[in-house]
Amino acid sequence: MPRLIRGALDSAGVGGQDRVSTGVDLIGDIAIVRLASFRPREKKRIGEAILGQVKNAKAVYEQEGGIEGELRLRSLKHIAGEKRTLTTHRENGCAFKVDVARCYFSPRLSTERLRVAGLVRKGDRMLNMFAGVGPFSIEAAKIGAARVTSCELNHYACELHRENDKINKVEKLVSVVEGDASDLRPDGRFDRVVMPHPSKADEFLPSALALAGKGATIHYYRHLPGRDEPEALRMLAEELSELLPKGARYRARRVRVVGPRWVETVADIRLEP
Repeated sequence: MPRLIRGALDSAGVGGQDRVSTGVDLIGDIAIVRLASFRPREKKRIGEAILGQVKNAKAVYEQEGGIEGELRLRSLKHIAGEKRTLTTHRENGCAFKVDVARCYFSPRLSTERLRVAGLVRKGDRMLNMFAGVGPFSIEAAKIGAARVTSCELNHYACELHRENDKINKVEKLVSVVEGDASDLRPDGRFDRVVMPHPSKADEFLPSALALAGKGATIHYYRHLPGRDEPEALRMLAEELSELLPKGARYRARRVRVVGPRWVETVADIRLEP
């Protein structure tokens, strides 16, 4: 995506590549970009240039600030194209209806979602503690044939999740529960727990451990400060040394860089059988 934003700046006749901190997030046919240091007229020209360069893009929004609040939402400002925030995003053979202003969704986790789905065994009972519109859950059900319980606080995201279950023909495998995953009282424990909320996963890990069965795997995502990958992974190891029970083992890796000196990491935690 950095190549795309460089091309858009060139096409718009706007200098200042050093003023753009990230590339473009393309969710369905909606492009989202950060352009805080540009003037309004420049932003409009950049937005129109993106529409000209990305064949499938029909709307461009500027993201103002970070992803914030309990529901992890973006603050968006329209700069070019159609004025709508509902779209359909396709990845890994699945389709997801997403409202980019009212639901959390990151297209940059496509590879990670596919990785987790590939680890699922047929018939696994999986819990997604922070499901959004369902990408982790639906891919695990469709690709891995898991039976999934999805928990999500956002009412509208739950509605779209149920629509997406039907679109992808996994409604018999996925159950959507509106609410906090720490309040869940399931009939039995889960074989796999996914925790795709990197800013709060540490707060919910005790609940995940209580909901996971013997020999279960927990996919634990964290945003951690670090100048590089080794530093972030060292911080993750220190954190888990205090949170995990005796006998738990894990493998950790970088998922992606999420900002200057910030890294998203994942630990695949395996509990004692």
